[in-house]
Amino acid sequence: MKIKVARTSGFCYGVRRAVNLAFEEAIHGDNLYTLGELIHNPQVLEILKQRGVRIAKKIEDIPESATVIIRSHGVTPQAKAALRNRSLKIIDATCPKVARVQQLAERAVRLGMHVILFGDSEHSEVKAIAAHAEGRTSIVKDRKELDAVISTIPTSDKISFMAQTTQNIALWKELVTHLLALRPDAEIYETICGATDERQNEVRRLAREVDALVIVGGFQSANTQRLVEISKNEGIPAFQVETEADLPRKELARFETVGVAAGASTPSWMIRRILHSLDVTVAVKPSFLLFLLEFWRFIVRSNILVAFGAAQLLYAASRLQGIEPELPYQIIVAAYIFAMHLLNHFTDRFTTEINYPARVGFYERFRRLLLTLGIVATASSLVFAYFLGPLAFIIIFAMSLLGLVYRMELFKIGRVGPRRLMDIPGSKDLFLGMAWTVIIALLVVPASGSRFTPATGIAAFFVFSLAFTRSLVYSIRDVQGDRMVGRETVAVLVGESRTRRLGAFVLALSACSMVFSFILGWTSAVSLFLIVNLVYAFIALWLTRSESNYSDVFFETIVEGNLVLSQLAAWFVHLSGLA
Repeated sequence: MKIKVARTSGFCYGVRRAVNLAFEEAIHGDNLYTLGELIHNPQVLEILKQRGVRIAKKIEDIPESATVIIRSHGVTPQAKAALRNRSLKIIDATCPKVARVQQLAERAVRLGMHVILFGDSEHSEVKAIAAHAEGRTSIVKDRKELDAVISTIPTSDKISFMAQTTQNIALWKELVTHLLALRPDAEIYETICGATDERQNEVRRLAREVDALVIVGGFQSANTQRLVEISKNEGIPAFQVETEADLPRKELARFETVGVAAGASTPSWMIRRILHSLDVTVAVKPSFLLFLLEFWRFIVRSNILVAFGAAQLLYAASRLQGIEPELPYQIIVAAYIFAMHLLNHFTDRFTTEINYPARVGFYERFRRLLLTLGIVATASSLVFAYFLGPLAFIIIFAMSLLGLVYRMELFKIGRVGPRRLMDIPGSKDLFLGMAWTVIIALLVVPASGSRFTPATGIAAFFVFSLAFTRSLVYSIRDVQGDRMVGRETVAVLVGESRTRRLGAFVLALSACSMVFSFILGWTSAVSLFLIVNLVYAFIALWLTRSESNYSDVFFETIVEGNLVLSQLAAWFVHLSGLA
C-alpha cells in the first residue's frame, strides 16, 4: 500500500490562534475557562484540560474573577454582553474570518436587508452569526431550502447571501449562481475561509490519485465532515478518524494507494501519529531498497546522523580557525551530541509521544542497545578529552553535567518561577546553540594547543548561528506539540513568524561577519564558502512556512544535511589550495 499526503492540512489560522491563546494563558495563569468547546478536537481539548483549562457550558458555570476564552466559532452578542457584566477577564479567540461574517450580518440588518446564511443550523458558528443578524436570518443547507426561503422574501426586500466559513465551496458556488438567476440584485459575500477552500481542493486532487482517503479530525468538526463528503462525492471511499485507534486497518489493506488529509482543527502531531501508524500497517515485500530505507531510519532516529553531522561541523569550524581538524576532536563531538540527544528523548517521553510518535516505538524496540551506546558514547567523550588535556576534559565534563542537570529539579517546589533549567523560557534553543558552540568551535582550541584569536570568535558565531537556527527549525515544526506539553521554546514565546525573522537576522549577521573576517585577514577563503551553509539554513527556516507534513526521517535528513555540507565545503577549499 502506498500512502499519499495532502500538501495542506492541519490547523488553520483561526484555530491555531485560539489554541495558542489558550495555552499561553494556561502557562501564565489559572482559573481558566472556555465558553463552550474551544475547537472541535477532543485530543486538544483533553490536553487543555490537563493544563487546567475547563469547559463551561453556560456563563453561570464560570466563577467570578476567572479568565474566560471565547471559542474560535464565536458567541452571540448577548453572551458577550453577559460576560462583560461579570468580573471576568475576557480573551476573545473568535476566528477573524468568523468575526468578519458576524460584522457583515450586522451591517446587512442595519441596511434593512434579509440575511440568507448557507450553513448548518445547529453549528455554534452559525448560531452566533444568526444572533448578530438579530433574527432577520434564514439558514439554508441546499438548493431546495434556498428556493423555499426566497419564495417567502418580498421582491422589494434586498438579500445578503453569505456562508459559514467551513462550508463546501463547490456547493456554495452552485447556490450563488442559482440565487443570482432568481434575484440578480442579491449581495453576495465570499465568506468561506481560504484555508477551507485549500483543504477541500486538496482532497479533490488526492481523490484523483488514490483508491481511498483517510480524513483526520474530530467527529464533531464541521470542516472535517465536509472533507469526508467531498471525498465520497468524488466517488472515493473515505474513512474519518480522530486517532490512530480509529484506523480501519483491514479495510485499508484492500487498497493499493491511500491518501491522508486532515481538517482545519487537527493538530500536526496527530497527523504525524496517523501517518506513522499507517506506515507500520503497510505490508511491504522484503527487498534491498527496503533494507536501505530501514537502515537509514535507524541512522536518523537513533541520532547517529546528527552526531555525525556535528562532527562534520567541527571540521569546518576548525578549518575556519586555521586549526588542523584531528579525528579525536570529531569523535568527542559525535559521542557527546549522540549521548545528549538520546538522554533528551529518553527523559522526555511525553514530548516525544506528541512531536515524534514514530520514535516512541523505535526507542522501545532498541532501548537496551541505545542505552548501551549512550553510556559508551559518554564514557568515550570523557576518555578522549582526558588524553587531550585538562582543559578539554573539564569542558566535556562540565557540558555533560549540564546536559544531565538540564531536566533535574534544582529548586524547591514552593519557589516561584522555573524549577529546572529546561523551564526557563527559550532555554532549549539558546542552550543548544551555546552548547554546540562550546563543544564544536571552542573545544578544539585548547585541545590542539592553539590560542584564541579573532577567527575563533568568527567560528564560534558561525557554529552558534547554524545550531541555533537548526533548533529554531525544529521548534517551529513542533510548536503545536510544545505548547501542549508546556515547553516554552522561542517559537512558543514569540510566534512562528518572529522566530523566522530572528533566525534570519542571526544568519545574516553571521554571513556579514564571515565576509568582514576574510577582508580583514582573520580567516581564509573558507569563510566565504561556508556562507553556503548559512544560505541553506535560511532556506530550511523559510520552508517551515509550508503546511506540508513530512516524515520525521525525511525532515531530519534535510535539516542535518547542512551539517554534512559544511565539511564538504571546507574540505573542497582545503584540497583546492584556496586556504
